[in-house]
Amino acid sequence: MGRNVRAVFFDAGYTLLCMEPEQRTNFLRSCADLGISIDETRLDEAISRANLLFAPRDRADEPTPYSRQAIDDFWIQYNRVLLNACASKSRDADRAEDVYRRFMARLGWRVYDEVRPLIVELHARGIALGIISNWTGDLSDVLRSVDLHREFDAIIDSALFGFEKPHPAIFREASRRLGVRPTDSLHVGDSPVHDVEGALAFGMRAALLDRHDNFPDYDRAPRVRRLDEILGLM
Repeated sequence: MGRNVRAVFFDAGYTLLCMEPEQRTNFLRSCADLGISIDETRLDEAISRANLLFAPRDRADEPTPYSRQAIDDFWIQYNRVLLNACASKSRDADRAEDVYRRFMARLGWRVYDEVRPLIVELHARGIALGIISNWTGDLSDVLRSVDLHREFDAIIDSALFGFEKPHPAIFREASRRLGVRPTDSLHVGDSPVHDVEGALAFGMRAALLDRHDNFPDYDRAPRVRRLDEILGLM
């Protein structure tokens, strides 16, 4: 991959930090709080079905204006798909908004163990750091809550910027903010499509973070199991 990396960009969710409690536990607890019975034997399939909503959208020519209502509507629909697939009573799908609100009230975030030492090492090497994330408008607040915000020279939250990965505009804006060429940058994230393919299409280098070995045959870019393994690529 070469050793002239001047900037490293990271995805946020499941790259730098993860939900605490994790999604499955939080969903089950939120439903229990509301008296909604879940068939746990169907939950993994339900999550997989709901996650299809994260598929890349058709490429837009103009940025999408920030809308809190649109974000809420997306997550209510996400929870409706979940409940349709795993709620013991089909009518409980109508309580998707209640589940979403309860889930968010319970939600916290945890930084992966290797992240802070890695950031220290990258700063010591003089490498600029940024975040490019498909997020919901509150990424800076989340990063402040875990004391990561000031570690990054640029933070791009797709909901505020108007374009999502893998659209080239969001990678272009990240490069512009740090004043680096795409070829001098490395982007790391956990999605082959949003992170790796998006970065490569723009001309950045890329690495796939595959913490749980979900993509053992992926060969479009280097694959790492821990974030600090990117040091071996630089």
